Amino acid sequence: MVVPAGEKITETQVAEAEPEVIVLAWSATGTKADPQQAYKITAWKEVPAIRTRSVHVISDELLNTPGPPLIKGRARNVEGAARA
Repeated sequence: MVVPAGEKITETQVAEAEPEVIVLAWSATGTKADPQQAYKITAWKEVPAIRTRSVHVISDELLNTPGPPLIKGRARNVEGAARA
């Protein structure tokens, strides 16, 4: 799912996208960055990432900091997707 920067999405939109992997950035989502919270969202019960327990948390720094941290974040996203 691709949305414009800063746009909020609903739990229903995530469910409709049927992601195989969900990546949460901890500083951007507060308590929702706890994978256990994601598994409790009723609307996501049938989402493939939830059924296969493929919810991962990474530091927001790895997505939003130019330079080496951004490269590390990209590498971690690729590794996580490969394991899914």
